[in-house]
Amino acid sequence: MPNQITISSSRYIDTILLKEGLSQIDKVSTPLDPNIEIVANPEGNAGSCSNSFARLLRELQYIANAMQPDITYAMNRLVSYTANPSLQHWTAIKRVLRYLAGTQDLGIIYKGNTEKPELHGYTDAAYGNADKYKSITGYVFIASRGAITWSLKRQIIQVQFSTEAEYVAISEAVQEACWLWSLHTKLGLL
Repeated sequence: MPNQITISSSRYIDTILLKEGLSQIDKVSTPLDPNIEIVANPEGNAGSCSNSFARLLRELQYIANAMQPDITYAMNRLVSYTANPSLQHWTAIKRVLRYLAGTQDLGIIYKGNTEKPELHGYTDAAYGNADKYKSITGYVFIASRGAITWSLKRQIIQVQFSTEAEYVAISEAVQEACWLWSLHTKLGLL
């Protein structure tokens, strides 16, 4: 279609699936199983940051950061267990691969127009994550009808109320919005 570009990670996902021997993997509709709580390694055996779990996480983190924000939460959950992964963590990362196998043809579509682009932002917070009792902040900014920047991370402070978690999320999103506004202004787009 004219005046549009799509970025996707389909080739990169194919490469990862082939390297892991999972080319014919069954597909699932969500990156994580909502019925399974991910916990620290119960066996407690010593791990290594140079392990294949860490390598695979890095490859998937690239996809989450560059092209598929839909797996960002799953990656943030699993990265906490990089140094000491258990069988449960391997099962969870394979589920992310199963999800990616089913969504690899999707991408972010940017549509050009002759008018000045609109910049939209959305933010939310999840109060009191069960892992460390810290809330999670998430935001996404959209221009040219596609996501241009996004983030999902634990808040650095522990808040007492869900309203405080929302304020922290809004504060982080406003900082990003100010930077994007400044960038778009300097480029003459706004």
